[in-house]
Amino acid sequence: MKYLLLFILLVLIACEHTGPIGYCNPIGVSKDTLSFSAQGGVDSVSVSESFWRFANYDFAENNCEEYRGTISEYCAEESCYGEIIKAKCSWFELQKTDAYTITVFVNPNGSNQERLFRVYMPARNCATGFTITQSAE
Repeated sequence: MKYLLLFILLVLIACEHTGPIGYCNPIGVSKDTLSFSAQGGVDSVSVSESFWRFANYDFAENNCEEYRGTISEYCAEESCYGEIIKAKCSWFELQKTDAYTITVFVNPNGSNQERLFRVYMPARNCATGFTITQSAE
């Protein structure tokens, strides 16, 4: 009987896990949002780790040209062959300045529509990112 109680206790303790399964420790970003006026400008975001990459899930929707590279200063690991290091889009440009910095260039907005883009950065089993917003003219 005491072994049965011990078994039940162990099962209850094991089933109490509520966190994510597997390794997931999202990288930190220095800013959640980069806000630009209608005139545009330049800003940057720092990341806490070096193993992230740009995801190209919606670059096509913003008429982007992707530049891929293997230059060591952009990549913390040798496995970054073909990684996007720059995306030049219709109204903004992202550049992986080094393994810990993203520089964002935003063109002037001559329209009456606010602009918005979410930058998505997978890193191992997790993802993080930041938002670029630009006010209308």
